[in-house]
Amino acid sequence: MSKRMKRSPTTKDIALLKQLFDGGQLKLAPEFQRNSVWPRPAKAYLIDTILNDKPIPILFFQRNVSAQNGRTLLSVIDGQQRLIAIFEFLNNRVRLTQSKDLTLHNKRFRDLPNDLQNRILNYDLVVEELSGYSEENIRDMFVRMNKYVVKLSPQELRHAKEKGAFREFVERLGRMDFWKSEKVFTALQLKRMRAVEFSAELAILLDEGPQDKKSSIDVYYAQYRDRFPAASSIESRLVAYQKWIKTALPDFSARRFRKPVDLYGLIGALEEVSIQGERLDKIDAKSAGGRLMNFEKATLKKEPKGVAGRYVLAASRQTDNILPRTTRIEVLTSLVRGP
Repeated sequence: MSKRMKRSPTTKDIALLKQLFDGGQLKLAPEFQRNSVWPRPAKAYLIDTILNDKPIPILFFQRNVSAQNGRTLLSVIDGQQRLIAIFEFLNNRVRLTQSKDLTLHNKRFRDLPNDLQNRILNYDLVVEELSGYSEENIRDMFVRMNKYVVKLSPQELRHAKEKGAFREFVERLGRMDFWKSEKVFTALQLKRMRAVEFSAELAILLDEGPQDKKSSIDVYYAQYRDRFPAASSIESRLVAYQKWIKTALPDFSARRFRKPVDLYGLIGALEEVSIQGERLDKIDAKSAGGRLMNFEKATLKKEPKGVAGRYVLAASRQTDNILPRTTRIEVLTSLVRGP
């Protein structure tokens, strides 16, 4: 490693970076960088973060000195998308669509009062300047910074942002052993909080019936921050349904019904047939299990026909839409209920 290689942590405010960019001293897109890929909401959210004086991740620049005029030249190694968003906002090309402050919502930079404009321009970005690194080293650094970046899932974002009774309830349900022991979710999916999100979907299903997509989860997080009155009833029914399922299908972990798409329909069917769990003991689990296994065989045919074909279609396209969800529940309800 060359002795000339040096890393220099520093801060630069947005006004200075814009000045460097306008003056040709800051290069946003070295050859190895990708194009601007952030959608407008992501850009607006970043600006709102700056307006609220919240920190954003460190930027990495390569520092060189021009042999012709001795001017410092900076090339962005990591942070291009953030800087593009900032400069586009300063050029009035991005609106504050993500601001919760109604006085700021949808405004451009030019629409802001002077104090807020200055707040943005004076915002300090943490920068690490690298000098003496070869192009090969810089490329390797870029790959290392971006190779294993994992975007937060919607549920991980809810976990980070939300608090309250409903969050605590569904996170407790998400820790149920059933999800792991019956192979509903993989170890990685459990880490990424997929079981928690699914538990929220089931809680809403058992509270109100099937819902369209996952947007209702956010509504529940907001509506039931203080308390979630239905928690005890929902949890007891869910536990009872899981127990019934394992009795009906002893090898459940090997069945298609363990998949979240199918399990959502089966839980919905048990809720429908047993009238909120009150008549669950009236349903012969073993007989219903036999019907479910025979139906599963029909769905596995190359071109399933009739009810099986209808079910497979509802379990393979737009699966979290209300119509496919309702279809799956209706088909499984008839199977569980039996002749």
